[in-house]
Amino acid sequence: MSDRPNVLVFMPDQLRADAVGAFGNPVARTPHIDALAARGVRFDNAWTQH
Repeated sequence: MSDRPNVLVFMPDQLRADAVGAFGNPVARTPHIDALAARGVRFDNAWTQH
């Protein structure tokens, strides 16, 4: 076994937060993204200078 943590940085450029169930959309079916958000760290307010 490795002592190093598993890290996944998920940064889609064509996906709005309001289109994901984990961010409150009651209609969107995004079970895999929702599971990642539930078991990891989710940023509700983040920005980057592009």
